[in-house]
Amino acid sequence: MALLAGPCAKGLGLSVPLFLVPAFAGRTLSMTASTSASILSGKSLASVVPQYLRQKAEQQPQNDGPRPDPELEAIRLRRKEMTASKKARLRRGKRNLALRAQRRDGNKQRGVSSLYGSGPRKETSVYKWDLPEPVIDAERRAQFKTAENHGLWGFFNKAKQPMVSGEDEAAFGRPWSYHELTAKDFHDLHRLYWTTILELNRTKTRQHEMRRVRAGYGNYEADTRIQALEETNANIRRVLADRHSAYSEAKALVSRVYLKDLGLTPDGLTECVLSGVLSVKGKKVLHVDRNDHYGGEAASVNIETLYRKYGNFKPGEEPWKKYGRANDWNIDLVPKLLMANGELTNILVSTDVTRYLEFKQIAGSFVQQGAGPRATVAKVPSTAAEALSSPLMGLFEKRRAKRFLEWVGSFDEHNPGTHNGININRATMKDVYDKFGLEPSTRDFIGHSMALFPTDDYLTTPGMALETITRIRLYANSMARYGKSPYIYPLFGLGDLPQGFARLSAIYGGTYMLNTTIDEIQYDASGKVSGISATMKERADEGEGMKFTTKTKTLLGDPSYFPGKVQVVGHLLKAICILTHPIEKTGDADSLQLIIPQSQVGRKNDIYIAMVSSAHSVCPKGYYIAIVSTIAETASNHHLELAPGLERLGRIEEIFTGKPIPIYEPLESGVNDHVYISKSYDASSHFESMTDDIRDIYLRATGEELKVQGLREGQTLAEE
Repeated sequence: MALLAGPCAKGLGLSVPLFLVPAFAGRTLSMTASTSASILSGKSLASVVPQYLRQKAEQQPQNDGPRPDPELEAIRLRRKEMTASKKARLRRGKRNLALRAQRRDGNKQRGVSSLYGSGPRKETSVYKWDLPEPVIDAERRAQFKTAENHGLWGFFNKAKQPMVSGEDEAAFGRPWSYHELTAKDFHDLHRLYWTTILELNRTKTRQHEMRRVRAGYGNYEADTRIQALEETNANIRRVLADRHSAYSEAKALVSRVYLKDLGLTPDGLTECVLSGVLSVKGKKVLHVDRNDHYGGEAASVNIETLYRKYGNFKPGEEPWKKYGRANDWNIDLVPKLLMANGELTNILVSTDVTRYLEFKQIAGSFVQQGAGPRATVAKVPSTAAEALSSPLMGLFEKRRAKRFLEWVGSFDEHNPGTHNGININRATMKDVYDKFGLEPSTRDFIGHSMALFPTDDYLTTPGMALETITRIRLYANSMARYGKSPYIYPLFGLGDLPQGFARLSAIYGGTYMLNTTIDEIQYDASGKVSGISATMKERADEGEGMKFTTKTKTLLGDPSYFPGKVQVVGHLLKAICILTHPIEKTGDADSLQLIIPQSQVGRKNDIYIAMVSSAHSVCPKGYYIAIVSTIAETASNHHLELAPGLERLGRIEEIFTGKPIPIYEPLESGVNDHVYISKSYDASSHFESMTDDIRDIYLRATGEELKVQGLREGQTLAEE
């Protein structure tokens, strides 16, 4: 118990001590001491304590000890009741606190507070003056109109497609390589760069959205796609920078008179090969090309360019889009394959141009025997063992063919003992066939599918036996090199071949000038070529360009630059076909050469079929590109001349045919005026005739035989 004394006791006017019950603890005691003094001051107990409490205090049991005053006991009970009531109110307040609305502080001087819900009653500015009020009247508002077709929609995904699945995000191709982009013109590079920029924006937007919503997927796939797109963009910028640098260097070069050993005006692979070879030999070469790409007609184009070249569509149509992305296609304009052991392959290896290219073997070499749907299509036998299992011959003919191929394999030009009693330098090939008793059908596939002669003229020409045997040995050696067929083909098409030799020429000091037209060929008083006048432009240059004159001792060129120095010796017929299936009776080969000998279809010239597919990265998966070619033998109805080859293809999705292409040959050797002109491409599906022309031009221009082995020995690279 605690004794209450002092002012409280005096205010009550009591002479007896005041005792408090220990049950009141903590803040209750302090409240009692202060509150009781204020409540009871100047008042009687009767007016403060209710009547029922006084009665209750009087009814308290009597003890033996001193009895407390009833009035004081009533006060104690009153205090106890007030304390219990307050505790009940506190409990009810805690129970309803979650249901009670937050009281908003109305003090305008208070700052922003999330606790009190206080803050300014209107938007304020950092400036002292008020913000402008919006114009409510719609007619008074400024009208801003934008064109719907502003070209920016491509930066965004399609409507209602803010995100895609992880599989769709990861479904993209590899980045474009530098050497692939160098074969593209400025227009294609610009469109490809714009497309990658659009795709970059879409991909980064999707990635941001995935991170914002915490999708939990797609971030790695988006990063991989972005990396591929940025690598492509970097390669495009690098190609354009190199082209601009080359243009600037060429412009500075031709600003002064510069004497060249040789000038080339090329539109094909022949001139590109000669440019590289002559540069390696130490000649100063200026290579001028009217096109904006390397190779001219030997280039590879995408499917959109092919449609535009042949006009296979109506205005407003875009039929190439049904075949997927246009740049997934690399379609050759010239139907050619490389012999694995041929002359062009040897030049590629000896000059190290193969470091710029990748090759893949052609799956098969076939020949057709007979005509129509029932014709036999079989693999060309190249060894004695294959001859015994070939369906092209009967039992006894197989033995004769085996004996002939064994003799060819052991033949040695310098050992008369291997000539089997034949005067090889004077005999015709017919004499050789007669010696072994071969049938006409066997002579056909040997002479046309192995020796690769386009006609039967070789049979009766004296001295052709040695060349025929050499050609057969080349075919057999090429076949033995890789196995399935004697042919190889560069990935991404033939367009990389001229580009590779152009690089070779540049490495050894040659100068290349694309987009340059020849205005005049100059001759001296003796009639020999002395120089050229030309104009070089950058792509889309509407001005006059840069005109220049340079001197040269020798000029090599395509027949199209010298219309008065060439003659037409025939016309090439060609059909480029898109298929969705392999050719029947070829074992589902994904690539091949198929020769239809002229005698099998009643013609004078063979029909060639060269087919490649997605295995060589020239088209999307599921498609095949087949080129049928031959020499025109009539003045009209040229499609009928290609009919046997087109029938062999089966169903054709799309076919591209143009007018007959003239085949030119030079009228003169070029010894007098030092102008050496190449021949046009023939109908054959191999490069052996072209390499013969390269050797011939090299001999006439330099007076030396072209020796492929050790071509780069003793030569130095151009100074950087």
